[in-house]
Amino acid sequence: MVDRCICFDKKFSDLKILIDKHKLKNIDDLRRYFLFGENCKTCIPYIEMIFDTGRTEFKPVFNDNDRETA
Repeated sequence: MVDRCICFDKKFSDLKILIDKHKLKNIDDLRRYFLFGENCKTCIPYIEMIFDTGRTEFKPVFNDNDRETA
């Protein structure tokens, strides 16, 4: 299960606490409180799903076979 932004080691459950506490509406609002999604950006679709579903753990959106190789 995916439960965090790997690059910044931010648990989605911690992000959800801030979302609820401050009644945040979108990713831009959340960025005022936490740094995330600035490196690999893999967490962005999951964080969007937090806003859509309220969940904080997800099955992987893609696997290693879906990534382009250099």
